[in-house]
Amino acid sequence: MRNSVITFLLSFCASSGFGTISTNLDLSDLFRGHEGCFVLYATQTDNFVRYNSNACRERFSPCSTFKIANSLIALDTGVSSGPEFTLKWNGTRYPFDSWNRDQNMSSAFSNSVLWYYQEIANRIGPVRMSNYVHRFNYGNCDTSGGITNFWLESTLQISADEQVAFLRRLWENALPVGRDAQRITRGLMKISVDAEGRILCGKTGTGGDARANVARLGWFVGCVQAGDHKVFFATRIKGAPDASGRLARQITEAILAKLKLWNSDPRG
Repeated sequence: MRNSVITFLLSFCASSGFGTISTNLDLSDLFRGHEGCFVLYATQTDNFVRYNSNACRERFSPCSTFKIANSLIALDTGVSSGPEFTLKWNGTRYPFDSWNRDQNMSSAFSNSVLWYYQEIANRIGPVRMSNYVHRFNYGNCDTSGGITNFWLESTLQISADEQVAFLRRLWENALPVGRDAQRITRGLMKISVDAEGRILCGKTGTGGDARANVARLGWFVGCVQAGDHKVFFATRIKGAPDASGRLARQITEAILAKLKLWNSDPRG
């Protein structure tokens, strides 16, 4: 099937820190039966690689991948002072133990702590939030679903292609916020470094019912960087009960390993 084969559009020389990508890679087995898509953009060659290209243009709720934009807005408005900006836990018990404690921006981002970012959104306020989302040209720019919920399977929607476009602007310091806000947000996204020294940055997002352990929409978006060379990616899957952001990340890392862009045994 045409959409089950990823078209070769991308090649790196060995000195770039990335390997050479083989042609005609079938990624359907890596999606483990889930409907979904994958898009990758390489700065060195100014080329895209897509799996299921039509689906890459479809918009879905960003779920927790919106924490990237939320962080940028909080930092630019002064709602957050930086990675150590701390909010007190109010004692409400959440389905994830890592949420049930005080959080700073760094821990809240890495643990995807919903209550922290809902409070951040409240402090930003609906008018400023809407203005920034429109200035970012973020998906359909619709924040009408409520200041603490619009990104949670509600009114705001974005495609995989648009996720990659947004990340490219973030790494280029091209978003309409201060450079410090962009630098700090990129730092929040850092996940690990592989044996070749390539840096993986990213954010998962999951739609569904956490208390019932049902996931019906999963995202993993981010960047792999080797020196000055970068590849930006977005993976999106759907279909209950297990289409989670965690699974989207596993799929993404398997794809990146297959493309010789990431070592699946990172060093830290």
